[in-house]
Amino acid sequence: MRWKFIDQFRGFAIFGMIIVNVCCEFNNSPYWLIHHQYGFTFADFVAPAFIFIVGFSYRLSFIKAKEHLPVSELRKKFIKRYLIITFLGFLYGHFDFHVAVWDALTDIGIAGLLLYPFIGKNKFYILFSGITYLTVYQLLFSYTAYGKWLMEHSIDGGPLGPFSWSFILACGAFCAVFFENNRNKVSLQTFLCWLFGGLLLIGFGYFLSSPVLLPALPFTQKGMTASYSIFSSGLCIIALCFFYIINEKVKITINALTTIGKNPLVIYFLQAILIFILQVSLLEKMQNGTLPIFITVFVILSICYIVAKILEIKSIFIKV
Repeated sequence: MRWKFIDQFRGFAIFGMIIVNVCCEFNNSPYWLIHHQYGFTFADFVAPAFIFIVGFSYRLSFIKAKEHLPVSELRKKFIKRYLIITFLGFLYGHFDFHVAVWDALTDIGIAGLLLYPFIGKNKFYILFSGITYLTVYQLLFSYTAYGKWLMEHSIDGGPLGPFSWSFILACGAFCAVFFENNRNKVSLQTFLCWLFGGLLLIGFGYFLSSPVLLPALPFTQKGMTASYSIFSSGLCIIALCFFYIINEKVKITINALTTIGKNPLVIYFLQAILIFILQVSLLEKMQNGTLPIFITVFVILSICYIVAKILEIKSIFIKV
């Protein structure tokens, strides 16, 4: 059984990522659609949302595969999957290990490998692993030269960023355990656990971003600090609750989100190719005014949707 709220959440994350990636190419894009050195906008939410729902699906697919695969095959299947995703991330970032490769695909790949030893354990092992990775990362960021180097030279946590992203991935898997324990149903208890957990993480992340803890713990996606990872994970859980209510209870769905969400890997690379074409052809001529920004977003989203729809109609779903 396919749950609409999972597909819709994934599609929303991909849609958001395309919009933000396009807008970040323009000098005069709206403030809330581009990344900033510090703080939090919609642009800083889409990557965590994507990685969170990957973590949710990771747990579900692992438990399903565990039912019919021997341990050796299970290990081979998932380690191979996340090694391929890591390589695709390197390819996406044209092997620029200084900056460009440290984007969502690489972070998913490496974080998936880091979480593998714990993904089949109970929910507390999963959560503890995420907290441990995040703590190690934060200590290195705050008490070595790594944090200063990162903020000046790289993005999204840089080479050590997957340790912080692992926390967000683990939160997705943690939420999936509640879902799985109720035979893939969202009971009232599960929903309330999600809701309470999300609000708790938002509150704790906000507390960690207080001026009292600065500058040791700045709030930044670029730095992938604990305050950011915890706060964004909480928002992801609240978004999961929102999509569940809207899609499964109110019965409202946006079909385009489901279509995009069924082929995320293809669409991820397609939007990168389209943005590259934009960079080398039209970008310099389109930097004045906001209308070209929204026209460009609309065109790229439309192309991505059309390709995704064709693949859906032909029942072609490309995964690793």
